Amino acid sequence: MSEAPHHDHDPVLGEYEPFADTALTDAERWPTLTGAGAGRLSALRGHPRAPAWVHECGDRLDAGDLVALADLHTRIHHAEPPEAGSATPSWAADLLQRAATAVPHYRRAWRQGPPPFPDVPTITRADLAADLASFVPVDVPLDDVLVGTSSGSTGAALVLPQHARTIGSDLVQLRRLVALTGTHWAPEPERLAVLSVVSQETAFTYASLLSAFDLAGLARINLHPSAWRRPGDREAFLTAMNPQVLTSTPSALVDLADLDVTLHPLAVISGATSLSRAARDLLRARWAAPVIDVYGLIETGPVAASVDGGPHRLLPRRQHVEVLDAKGRPVGVGQTGEVVVTSAENPYLPLLRYRTGDHARLTADGALADLEGRVPVRFATPDGTWVDAVGLTQVLQAHGTLAWHLHQDPGGDLTLRAVGGTEEPLLRSIERLLGRRPRSIRLPRPADLGPGKARRFSSALPGATP
Repeated sequence: MSEAPHHDHDPVLGEYEPFADTALTDAERWPTLTGAGAGRLSALRGHPRAPAWVHECGDRLDAGDLVALADLHTRIHHAEPPEAGSATPSWAADLLQRAATAVPHYRRAWRQGPPPFPDVPTITRADLAADLASFVPVDVPLDDVLVGTSSGSTGAALVLPQHARTIGSDLVQLRRLVALTGTHWAPEPERLAVLSVVSQETAFTYASLLSAFDLAGLARINLHPSAWRRPGDREAFLTAMNPQVLTSTPSALVDLADLDVTLHPLAVISGATSLSRAARDLLRARWAAPVIDVYGLIETGPVAASVDGGPHRLLPRRQHVEVLDAKGRPVGVGQTGEVVVTSAENPYLPLLRYRTGDHARLTADGALADLEGRVPVRFATPDGTWVDAVGLTQVLQAHGTLAWHLHQDPGGDLTLRAVGGTEEPLLRSIERLLGRRPRSIRLPRPADLGPGKARRFSSALPGATP
């Protein structure tokens, strides 16, 4: 086998040094590992066209976890989704009481007992960044804690404690979503169950197994040419794996769709950033498979999903979702506000009224529509009239734009950086809407908009973010 290509990475990216943090054995990574599973893992790791793996990880699920996850699968398979902004669920009272007795941040504040749920102060990412330990219950054993890193779209990165069973439940939720599309997803020994892709110069890549899915194979690969040993390996590996489910950000999925390789996924799952209508249509047409858009954060886990291109409907989890205005008051049906999540899913980090920083419109049936994942932005016309960004989203999508960033500078001038779509008709539509013609910068790929949770709209004008 050829040696992996050498790359001079920035020293700050030392955590990406191949196997620099390897510590556990396979038996520790997969406590229920069987001989068949070990053989599957060995074949995946040692495939002659595999990428240069740089990491190893397992789901750490034991026999008790698998029983609990199987029960969860049965309970939620046909469950109706809860509604955002609806009555506070009964389990929230127990969560408040637990926070008052075991979570330092609340024990200090609630010496006389917890307040009614609507009076609980909201918290933000800044609160977690400032003193994460005060939000971890004092009575949870930390022997088996896992850590997840959230770089975030703004502010400092967080290293968050997680539980193996909580992470494992994400797969159960995804299986339910795939079933909602009318697709049957069961393990097939000759196929990779899940392929997660990224498309960047440096990234974690690994081969793994899904204990709660008959130890089916999972891989995380990097589409960047530097991640592969020889030209052609990338396409050959993808063809050989023939993954059942593809998952990534919209940007990386569009990059994957551009490759000259034939895949037959049962479903495509997009997350992390907003999925435009044009990108959804492109992915659906490319692979003739349903495209599921999942909304969530590493702090909360998956929150809601759209399986049909419509509003995002909440997942059946121990979470309560509110949509609040800037003063923390519930918004009315049809109004836009900030998505606020209360979650009892992670025993290491119970969250009470966590402000996500993302905004959506509350629908009449309790779903999240127009989920932009950012503070709402409005744009000024030359006569001073404000135009909401939602109208611009409709125009951009109508012209087939895959991804974009529209910015208004302090003088009112507009700059549009966009991928795909019909440029000249789009510029005319924006000019009709805003009374200004944007300077247009065409980009070849969504990834060229920049790393992370890219903003669709921004403005330097006072009052642009009401």
